[in-house]
Amino acid sequence: MIFFPPKSIGLRIGVIAIALTLGLEAVLVALVRAAPLSFPTFIFICLLAAGVIALAWLGYGCYGLARARYVLSRNALVVEWGGGRREVIPMEMMGEVRAGAEIESPLRPNGITWPGCVVGRATIPDFGEVEFLAATEQSGLVLVSYPRGWLAISPDEPLAFLQSFAERRAEGVEAKVEPESARPGFEQWALWRDRLALGLIALGGLSALGLVGYLMWVYPKLPAEIALHFNAQGQPDRFGAPTGLFILPIIAGLAWALNSLFGAWLHRREAERAGAYLLFSAAVFVQALVWVAAIGLLTAGRA
Repeated sequence: MIFFPPKSIGLRIGVIAIALTLGLEAVLVALVRAAPLSFPTFIFICLLAAGVIALAWLGYGCYGLARARYVLSRNALVVEWGGGRREVIPMEMMGEVRAGAEIESPLRPNGITWPGCVVGRATIPDFGEVEFLAATEQSGLVLVSYPRGWLAISPDEPLAFLQSFAERRAEGVEAKVEPESARPGFEQWALWRDRLALGLIALGGLSALGLVGYLMWVYPKLPAEIALHFNAQGQPDRFGAPTGLFILPIIAGLAWALNSLFGAWLHRREAERAGAYLLFSAAVFVQALVWVAAIGLLTAGRA
C-alpha cells in the first residue's frame, strides 16, 4: 500500500519562496551593476551569493518533497524522499509505531525547515535520535522505531497508515527483505563531521571574501593611480588604476576553491586525509600572502 505525505502546502510555499528569491536576486543584480565600487556594493554581492545558496536549498527541498512516498507491505516499510534518500526497514526489524499526536515531547528537527517540508534530525527526550522525513507538524506524524533509532514520517492519513500497519504485521512476513539505507553521496562524506577540515575551509573562504570587502571599502578613498607591482628590490615598479588590485582576491578565491575541491576529494579516503589537511592549510597560507601583498601595495600607493 502506498501512502504519500501531504505535499501541496510545502510545495506551494517552496515555489513562492523560490520566486521571491529570484525577484530579489534580479534587484540585487541591478543594484550591483548600477552602484560604484564601495562597501555597500560588497554587501549586495554577499546577498547575491546568499540568494544562490537559498535557491539551491529551496530547490533541493522541493525536489525531495515532490518525489516522497511511503510504501507499506507485509514485508517492509520503504520510505523514499527525493532522488537519493531511501530507507527499507524489514517488518521484523520494526519495533514500536506511535502517532505523533499522542506524544507529549515536542517533535521538530534541528535546523531550518519550512511549513510542509519537515526534514532533518533531532535528539528527542525519551526517544533518542529521530530522523524526520515528513511534511506536517507533530499532529500528523507517525514515528517508527527501528535499529538505528526512530523515523518520523507523515502519511496523508495517519490513522489509516497505523491501521494498515497493524494489519500487515498481523498477517506475517511473506518474503524476507534485506534492510537498506541509501543517502545522496555528498551527505555521506566524512568531511561534514570533521570540524578541523571545515574550520580551515571556512577560514580560507572568509579571508578571500573579507579581502574583497576591505578593498571595496577603501576603494573610494584611493587616488587615481596606485602601485600594482613590486620589483625584486621591493620597490613599486608599476602603477595603474585601483581596480587592478582586485586581481588579488581573484587569485585568493581561485586558490581557495581549487584547494578546497581537491582537498574534499582526498578527504573521502582516510589514508589521504593528511594530504587534504595540507591543501586546506595551504589555501589559508595563500590568503595570508595575498593580504600582505594587498596591504603592501596600498601602503606603497599612499606613500
